[in-house]
Amino acid sequence: MGSGRNYILLTVGFLILVVFTSGCINYNNPLSSSNSTKNFTFNEVSFDYPANWQVTVSNDNTGPSIVVSKDYYTQLQITITPNYGMSEEGVLKERNNTVYPGWEKISEDTLVIDNQTAHRSIFKGSDIMFFFKDMRFEDMVFVKNNNTYNIIINVPRDEYNSEKQNLELILNSLDIK
Repeated sequence: MGSGRNYILLTVGFLILVVFTSGCINYNNPLSSSNSTKNFTFNEVSFDYPANWQVTVSNDNTGPSIVVSKDYYTQLQITITPNYGMSEEGVLKERNNTVYPGWEKISEDTLVIDNQTAHRSIFKGSDIMFFFKDMRFEDMVFVKNNNTYNIIINVPRDEYNSEKQNLELILNSLDIK
């Protein structure tokens, strides 16, 4: 009787081992969920971003540029440029003269970023920089504290809906002192 019982315990133990190692049971650690975020702060600019994304900063003589990226295609870039007293109207006029060859403008609107009205243009297109992948490109600009903040989003068009929440997390949490 003891050997039959040992056989059953050994069989059940083996089945449990197979189930756990095969991935049939998924354990979600709440601390490492896909919804976890990190906070980034640099030169009085801070924002939250998805924990599985990366942040890089370059600082040249025109001002800092902060890039938050999931991968090569999905990125949000914040460029901070002193506007040397140029009004918001002057900044917008200069921006409207910018041409993006190969990109088709699909809409324009305004939105509020850090209690400032930002002017947004949305484009679609593909070019060699993105290996001719069909992309959505958003260009936003606003003026605050004598600086021009230009925010550029690029994301594959077929991934926009799945990445929208991550991009909005960054935009909605953006805080400039």
